Amino acid sequence: MRRRPAQVGLDELVEAAVAVAFDDGLHAVTATTVAARAGTTPKVVLHHRPDMSAFVAEVFQMIVVAELAEVKRVVLAHPAPPVQLSVLLETLALPVRLDVDAVWLEAWSLGRRNLALGAAVRAEEGAWHTFVAAVIRRGVRSADFLPADPETVAHLLLAVIDGVNAYSLVGYHSEIDRMRLLTAVVRSELGVVAGTEPADRVTQG
Repeated sequence: MRRRPAQVGLDELVEAAVAVAFDDGLHAVTATTVAARAGTTPKVVLHHRPDMSAFVAEVFQMIVVAELAEVKRVVLAHPAPPVQLSVLLETLALPVRLDVDAVWLEAWSLGRRNLALGAAVRAEEGAWHTFVAAVIRRGVRSADFLPADPETVAHLLLAVIDGVNAYSLVGYHSEIDRMRLLTAVVRSELGVVAGTEPADRVTQG
């Protein structure tokens, strides 16, 4: 027997909204589309989440917070900072992450007018910055990397990562060329080729 619409809970609505964001785009997360995906009515969706702008921001954060947690787990499984950095870049370049990249890219655009989403984008970009800067800081302290300001390098590296991820969505440049851009930043700013051992550190001067 089909359940009455009122029996659909918040968890199911959030799951439906995440599915809509991945399948159709963050812009498509509306009371109507979420209700259709969850098998209920827009009224039920709005009962649980009357502010759809805030709900879109919530869905975005759920997606990207899960991504960062997964990346942290994979990266921090390796003790050496150069390997951590290599794994970070390689993990973010995987084609399986294109769906999340698309969510990020759309959130930056939609966040211009959706104030709650804009705040969420800034917060989660900040969380990524904190993580990347921590990896770089460990490498600087252990002398695996050249002396550098971890905060500045993290900003630069994330800007390039965001750029090449946008490239990947439309197939601009090859995967190899996009990785070369990231490697160039790492070599220039930290004196290493990501993934190499400390003995392979590039010296400046």
